[in-house]
Amino acid sequence: MSEDIHKDNQSKTKKSDKESSKNELDKSWKEYNAALKLWKESLSNWQNATNEILNSYNNACKKALESDSELLKKISVSWEDTWDEIGPEYVKQQTKMFENIFKQTNVVAMKKFNEQWEKFLKTSGEDSIKAYQDAIKRFNSAWTIK
Repeated sequence: MSEDIHKDNQSKTKKSDKESSKNELDKSWKEYNAALKLWKESLSNWQNATNEILNSYNNACKKALESDSELLKKISVSWEDTWDEIGPEYVKQQTKMFENIFKQTNVVAMKKFNEQWEKFLKTSGEDSIKAYQDAIKRFNSAWTIK
């Protein structure tokens, strides 16, 4: 009889362990999905902000070219100062992050994005803006929230 009680307790313990493990997996799954949703929203906001600033910069440069060389100089200095302030470190971080993601996941879209990012880094002036816009468009199309 004592053996039956022991077996019954072992059975209950195994069920309890399975339920606990399932609850932990469910919790992890929910946390992952919540983080993924937040990441997608943040990425979308970043993409929108990037497109907005690049379009604004491009439009301001075009208008300044047509009428005000002093304004063009201010725009250029502002752009350069901003990139000097945040650009180099940000570019390094982003490039390294994307390289690591690609290495870990072998995502074709990331490879294409990295190629476009390299193209942007190697070009200058208006070509770099167009290359960056092209890279962002390709990245957006590959990672658009559906």
